[in-house]
Amino acid sequence: MSSVDSKLYQYAVQEAQAAVDLDEKGHYRQALNKYQRAAEILIQFVQYNKNPIMVRKCHDQIEQYINRANVLKAHLSGPRARKGKPSMGTSAAKDSEGKGEEGQYSAEEQEIIDSISGTILEESPNVKWNDIAGLKTSKQALREAIVLPIMKPKLFTGARKPWSGILLFGPPGCGKTLLARAAATECEATFFSVSSADLLSKWLGESEKLISSLFKVARIKAPSLIFMDEIDSVATKRGEGHEGGGERRVKTQLLSEIQGIKSGSKKPLLVLGATNRPWDIDAAMLSRFEKKVYVPLPDLTARIGIFKIHTAGINMALTEEDFIELGVRSEGYSGRDISNVCREVIMLPIRELDMGGLLENSYQEVVVRDLNLKDFAKTLKKVKPMTTNTALNQYEQWAKEFGEL
Repeated sequence: MSSVDSKLYQYAVQEAQAAVDLDEKGHYRQALNKYQRAAEILIQFVQYNKNPIMVRKCHDQIEQYINRANVLKAHLSGPRARKGKPSMGTSAAKDSEGKGEEGQYSAEEQEIIDSISGTILEESPNVKWNDIAGLKTSKQALREAIVLPIMKPKLFTGARKPWSGILLFGPPGCGKTLLARAAATECEATFFSVSSADLLSKWLGESEKLISSLFKVARIKAPSLIFMDEIDSVATKRGEGHEGGGERRVKTQLLSEIQGIKSGSKKPLLVLGATNRPWDIDAAMLSRFEKKVYVPLPDLTARIGIFKIHTAGINMALTEEDFIELGVRSEGYSGRDISNVCREVIMLPIRELDMGGLLENSYQEVVVRDLNLKDFAKTLKKVKPMTTNTALNQYEQWAKEFGEL
C-alpha cells in the first residue's frame, strides 16, 4: 500500500469513527454525512488498491456505512424525525442530546449546517478589546467596519453601507486573530474560523462545495463573521506555474462567494481575512477586500501592556518603572515574541528548583521566588524578535500603496 493509499484509508477510518461517535450521541444528521463521506472515500480507495483481502474488507465497510446512512436518512425524513431513536448496531444516546439548534432551522438548512461540521470551527469567542494591548487604530477600524453595522444597522442605510470584506495584514504575532475574535465578541456575531489549509486538503474535490456550504450557513446564522487566517495560502496570484487546477477552482469559488455577499445577504455578513504576506494575494481577491487594515508591531505603551497581560497572577518584584524599561528594551518585538519571553521568564524559578533537586519529592513544600528585572533582561538577550527591519519596511511600503497606515 503506497503512502497516498495509506493516508486515504486512514482518512476514511477517521471519518467513520467520527460518524459512530456522532451516532452514539444522537447527532444523526451529522453522523449521516460522515457515514456517506467515509463510504465515498473507501470507494475511491478500492479503485487503486490491488490487495484482494483489503478490497473485500473495504467492500464490507462500505456496505455497513451505506446501510447505516440509509437507516438514518429514513429516520430523519420520516414523520417522527428526531423524536425517536433509530435502530442501530451501536448504542445511541438519548435523542434529546441531538436537539438544540436543529429545531430552529428547516431540514434543508440543517443539512447544510451539518455539512461543514468538523471542518469549519464555529464558536463564540470570548475575547474583549481590553484583552488586546494597544492597536487603537486597528480596533477603531474594525469597530467601524464590523461592530457598528451589526449593533446599529439603522445608521448604515442608503449610500452609507458596511464593508463586506476586510483584510488584516502585518507582521506575524501582532494580534490579527485576536482582533477578529474581539470584534465578533463585541457584536455577538456567529464566528466562523476557517483554516485555509483545510480548504485545500479535502479529498474528492470537495473544496468548492465546502466553501459554498460555509457561506450558506453564514447567511442562515447571520449576523456572521467569517474569519480566514493565512488567506494568502488559498488566494495566491493566479496564472503562476505552480498553481494546480484544484487551487484555481477554489479561488474562483471563493471570489464568487465574497462578491455575492453584497447582494445576497439581508443580515450583516462579513469576511475578515488575515495574512502575513499581502503581496502574494491575487489582485482580484484584494479587490474583494474593500478595506485593508495594517496591524503593526506594538508601540511602547502596547509592549508594556503585553508584558503585564502575560505575567498576570505571577509573583514579581517589578515596579512600574521596570515595566517601562522592559517596553523600551523590547522595541521591534511582536506580541507573540513578548509572550514567548514571558513564558521563558516564568519558568526560570521552576527550572532553578528542579536543577537543585528540590522537586524530586512530590510531598515537599517548595517556595517559588519572585521574578525580577534581571530575569527579563537575561531572557531578552536570548529570545530575539522574529520581524526584521527589511520585512517591516516591506509591510509599511505595501501599506502605503494598497492599505492604510
